[in-house]
Amino acid sequence: MTFTSVEHSTVLEWIKETSHPLATVDPAAPLDDLRPLLGMLGQASVVGYGAGTRGAHELFALQARIARLLVEEGGFRAIALEQDWTWGVRLDECVRTGEGDLRALLKDAAPFTSTEEVLGLLAWMRDFNRDHPEDPVRLVGVSPHPARDAAYDAVVGQVRRTAPHRARELEDLYAELRPGQDIHDQIGRFWSLPDRRVWVDRARTAHDLVRSLTDDARTIQTARTIVQFYELHDHDSLPHDPHNMACFERSFAENIAWWHRQTGQKVLWWTSSSHSSNGPGRAMSFPPAPPRALPNAGSFLRERLGPGYVSIGLTFREGELAAYSGSKIFHVPGAAPELFESVLGAVGLGDYLLDLRAEHPSAVAEQLGRTARFRAIGPVYDPDDDAAHHMTGGSPAEWFDVIVHRRHVTPARLLD
Repeated sequence: MTFTSVEHSTVLEWIKETSHPLATVDPAAPLDDLRPLLGMLGQASVVGYGAGTRGAHELFALQARIARLLVEEGGFRAIALEQDWTWGVRLDECVRTGEGDLRALLKDAAPFTSTEEVLGLLAWMRDFNRDHPEDPVRLVGVSPHPARDAAYDAVVGQVRRTAPHRARELEDLYAELRPGQDIHDQIGRFWSLPDRRVWVDRARTAHDLVRSLTDDARTIQTARTIVQFYELHDHDSLPHDPHNMACFERSFAENIAWWHRQTGQKVLWWTSSSHSSNGPGRAMSFPPAPPRALPNAGSFLRERLGPGYVSIGLTFREGELAAYSGSKIFHVPGAAPELFESVLGAVGLGDYLLDLRAEHPSAVAEQLGRTARFRAIGPVYDPDDDAAHHMTGGSPAEWFDVIVHRRHVTPARLLD
C-alpha cells in the first residue's frame, strides 16, 4: 500500500489527533499513560496481542505492561502462551502456588518464550497470586506441540479414578502414542509408519473413550490436545504449508476458546501478530520461501466471538532485534514506504496507542481499509531485504482494533 502526499498527510494528522502517547515501557511503572487502552477494548472477553517480531525487548516489555493493566484493572484472569498444554499446567501450578523454579521451567520453553521479559511477567503473576489467593490469574499453554507424557499420565490417572475397569483399555490405546523423553524421536517413528492414520485414529478413539468415562472437562481437553498433536504431524511437507500451520492456527483458537468457555475467565493471549490479527486471508512472506496464505487463529476467534475478540498489534519503526537462537543481533532499518510501519513511524510522535476503531474521516477509513503490508520477522531475516519479510492479505482496519507503536527497539534478553 502506498499513499499520495495528500492521503499521507490526512492519515498522519488523524493519528496525531487521536493517538495517546506512551511514557515508558517499564512493566513496573505507573499505568496512567496506558489506561486509555481499557476504553478501546469495549466488551472484549478475549484479547490477542503480538508484534511482527519476537526479538524486541521493548515490545515484550509493553506486552508485560498490558498484561498487568488488564489483570489489575480489566478483570482478565488468564494469560495464554504459545506453548504446549502440559508445560502450561506445570507453569500454572508454579505461578499459583509459588512453588518451583520459574527460570528452570522457562528453559524448557520454545526460544521465543525463554526470555528475561517473559520471566518478569511470570514473576509478576506469581506475586499477584500471592497477594490475591482467592482470585488468581491463571496461565495456559495453547499449542498442540508437543504433547508430553504428562498429558497421558493425567488422562489415564483420571480414568483410573472414575472407571478403573476401563483404564487398561485406555493404556493400550496410548501405549505406542506416548512420546517418552524425546518428542522428535516419536515424530520420526510416527512418520515412518506405513499408515499414519492408524495412530491418529487411535488418539481419537482414546479421546472418545475418555469422554464416555468422565465428565471432568480438564481431562477431556487434555485428551484432545493429544489428538491435536497427531493431527499436526499427520501431513506431507507441501510447499504451501510445510509446517502444517493451518492445524496450528485452528488448535490455538480451539484451545483458547475452550479455556474461556470452560472457566468464564477473560483471556489475554501473548503471541505474535501473525497469529493474533484478524486475518482470514492473511499471507506470510518469509524469504526465500514463497508467500503462503491461510486463515489464522485470530480470524477463527473473531468468527466465534465476534466483537468479544479484540486484536492488538505492536509495531516498531527501526532498531535491533535478537534472533530466536540468540546467536545473532539483527539491525532493522527504518520501514520502507511499502510497509505500513512507515506511516506509523512518520507521525513525528514518540511511542503511542492508536484506536483504529475511533471516529475518523471517510478518507482515513478508505486508506485504513486498503490491503497493506506489516513487518513479519522470523528466525531467518535479511536486513538488506527488510520489506520482503512481511504479512499481507488484509488491511490495518481488518487486522487490528488497536495499535501500540514504538519508534526504536533493542534486542530481547534471552535466558542464559
